[in-house]
Amino acid sequence: MTVLVAGATGSIGKEVVAALLARGAGVRALVRTAGRADVLPPGVEPAVGDLRDPAAVTAALTGATAALYVSPHDPDEERMADVFVTACDALGVRLVFAGVALTARSRLARLSMEALVSTFLPHYRGKLRVARRVAAARQRPTVLGVANYYQNDEVVRAEILDGRYPLPTHRNGVNRVDLRDVGEVAARALTDDAFPAGAFALAGPESVSGARAARVWSEALGRPVRYDGDRPDWPDVLARHLSGAKLADYRRSYGFVARFHLPAPARDIARTAELLGRPPRTYESYVRDTAADWSSSQRPVAD
Repeated sequence: MTVLVAGATGSIGKEVVAALLARGAGVRALVRTAGRADVLPPGVEPAVGDLRDPAAVTAALTGATAALYVSPHDPDEERMADVFVTACDALGVRLVFAGVALTARSRLARLSMEALVSTFLPHYRGKLRVARRVAAARQRPTVLGVANYYQNDEVVRAEILDGRYPLPTHRNGVNRVDLRDVGEVAARALTDDAFPAGAFALAGPESVSGARAARVWSEALGRPVRYDGDRPDWPDVLARHLSGAKLADYRRSYGFVARFHLPAPARDIARTAELLGRPPRTYESYVRDTAADWSSSQRPVAD
């Protein structure tokens, strides 16, 4: 079995790659340049090519049994997705997508969600069309809706270690998910023929507010971390770490979650647990693991 991963070096893709390798799957990664291949884990076969190039995408997919698609932060994201889905259809490759997607149960609920997103997050309109394009693929596609995730905290690592949590969040919190869980679900979808087709919203066990996030980090680091997300200059913090389309996406998205309470429906939490075969990871477990990694990376290496 060979699985092609598009977006293998990104936040979602690298977790999917790790989960695939843990399952013993052969992994091929589509990377834009040969330099990006240097950051791939051992055992991953690089395939160099641009998502805009149908010939390069077809070559990368040839021989693959399944493929993961994660849409990049790019003005051409819809064109890239169409090239990828078209190639998967032509080669009979089963497609799994992880990213922005609406998974409402009823048509009315979906239309209401689309109206909300279109009004307050107009840059997501293209992303939603990408998810719908994947859902229309021929080989039993699976769409995994991934909203806010714990690993966003790593963007502001410097600020957290400096004693402040700067990401704004509604006072009642937003549902967040661990990308390690996303990786495990996607890996199963890519390697298990019995995995159901369709669209699924992946969720963490509960909502997390900015104030709570600061408390959890404070406990894990053993020193005070205050919530600073209500400051008007929070977009400037993101600008210190991100740029281009990704910066614009994060600014708009966090402006949205600061304004709206976004809990996960109980059915999404239960479905995520069913797909994982266990409860989804808690925010506390993610922070403990990450704080330990940060502490280890700062230790001096003995001669």
